[in-house]
Amino acid sequence: MILGTGIDAVSIDRMKKLQGRVLQKMFHPEELARWQELESAHEDVRAQFLASRFAVKEAYSKARGTGFCPVVVPNEIITRKEEDGRPYIALCGTTLDNAPKAVVHLTITHEQPLAIAMVILESVPEENQEG
Repeated sequence: MILGTGIDAVSIDRMKKLQGRVLQKMFHPEELARWQELESAHEDVRAQFLASRFAVKEAYSKARGTGFCPVVVPNEIITRKEEDGRPYIALCGTTLDNAPKAVVHLTITHEQPLAIAMVILESVPEENQEG
């Protein structure tokens, strides 16, 4: 059963302006480290990276039905990649502590001027839930 869906679009150019504390408030240190690794890349590539990650955070918070709040914190929502390149969401902190038991489906796309993410939360079938 679908517990929630969320979609978000973020301006890639808007991400070029972010600095300092705003970056730390919005992104997990792991994401910021990966962004720093792109230091020699074109600014559009770096901005695309941040925009897609922020779109994931917004889409997840919308799928939860809460938006950002004390139990859904942007820098506690981390976008990672499987070995085959598929993105997935990892949670930590209060966001993880308050997350529903659900399978999280994620897709990301970007085409200038936008990065877009969609999240679907699907309930875990009864036989897969720990009792």
